[in-house]
Amino acid sequence: MNYNSVAEIFDDIDATRARLLQSVEGLSDARQNFRPAPEKWSAAEVLEHLSIIERRVTKLIAALLDKAEANGRPRDAGEPFAPVSVAEFVERSRAQKFNAPEDARPGGAPLADSLKALRDSRASLQALRPRVERADCAGVRFPHPAWGPLNLYQWVAFVGAHEARHLSQIEALKETMNAER
Repeated sequence: MNYNSVAEIFDDIDATRARLLQSVEGLSDARQNFRPAPEKWSAAEVLEHLSIIERRVTKLIAALLDKAEANGRPRDAGEPFAPVSVAEFVERSRAQKFNAPEDARPGGAPLADSLKALRDSRASLQALRPRVERADCAGVRFPHPAWGPLNLYQWVAFVGAHEARHLSQIEALKETMNAER
């Protein structure tokens, strides 16, 4: 997907979050913690991982914003927005299995705690939105461990792409649970 404004990026990540929350709504404790195999994560573990990553990415975005604001001029509200995309990265990594670094792996937090952490991290990210809209963020980059250098706008879009990837895992996990009934 090509994003033509900061608003489109935030709308997309918020829509993905809504689908994610809907996918785990009403899961029993047993279903929240169901693992189809010892090396696979449960829905609760996936949400804990997402909360860890979003908190870290939000801190990174704040640091990149500081850099963009210090080094550049503010974006004019009428200035055209060069389209931003992470589609090529998503497509390249679609078939790849990634292993989260040890410090980004779930530690067994209850689903309710991870949901609260996700609400808090999203509120922090949303609080940065006015700064993202005002700053010229296209030239401020930081390397993603698998995707390589991303600009600040792409880092915001990454939040939604990462959640979408894990949402697919949760949906597949739910299908497995339903098949085992």
